[in-house]
Amino acid sequence: MAAFKFKFKSVQNVKKNLEKKAQKELALIELKINKLKAEQDDLYAELYKQKLDAVNKKKMTDVKFIKDYELYIKRKIEKLQQKIDELLIEKENKTNELIQKSMEHKMFNKLEEKHLKRFNKFINKIEMKDLDEIAIQKFARVKR
Repeated sequence: MAAFKFKFKSVQNVKKNLEKKAQKELALIELKINKLKAEQDDLYAELYKQKLDAVNKKKMTDVKFIKDYELYIKRKIEKLQQKIDELLIEKENKTNELIQKSMEHKMFNKLEEKHLKRFNKFINKIEMKDLDEIAIQKFARVKR
């Protein structure tokens, strides 16, 4: 019996690899976003700590330094938020790309299933012809 060979197997493998690559890229973007959010949370905690320290300080120079430092931290937080927003847009694009690549890969899987069904149907037809031929020959021998 002949073995099934899907003629688009190489294309299917390429599509599968592209899908995996898109998944990895999406995971890396999510990792970057989580890292930036953790950094942002640390800055918020430091800002909170500085505000508590500002309440306890009595010298004017210390208060001015703390206010400047708070402003610096706020700017840093804003920059991180901008980066996070950019990564979120990139994540959305990669998600759409991943969906597209998944659909392409699934399309080739369905095509392979169709070809396999057609192949099995063809093989069954051949086997049925062979079995019919054997049955006819056996019947002809018994009749003699």
